[in-house]
Amino acid sequence: MLSIEGTFQNGVVQPDQPVVGRDGQKVLIVFVQEEDDESPVANTAWGDFAQLLADCQVRTGISDLAHQQDHYRHGTPKRED
Repeated sequence: MLSIEGTFQNGVVQPDQPVVGRDGQKVLIVFVQEEDDESPVANTAWGDFAQLLADCQVRTGISDLAHQQDHYRHGTPKRED
């Protein structure tokens, strides 16, 4: 993945350096918070982390996976407690 800096002005992102790409190529634009920004989204690190966890979770259908992880990972007998 290529990462470059740029600015956002009048609804358009302008890279600070030339970018080689192809028409129709997908891009990811991440807005960087500036220290003097007092907007309500200034502290989104925890929100971004929570979203990352939600994006990476796998639905197994196993309701006791966390409690019985040794059983599922190592084949030990299920715990009774």
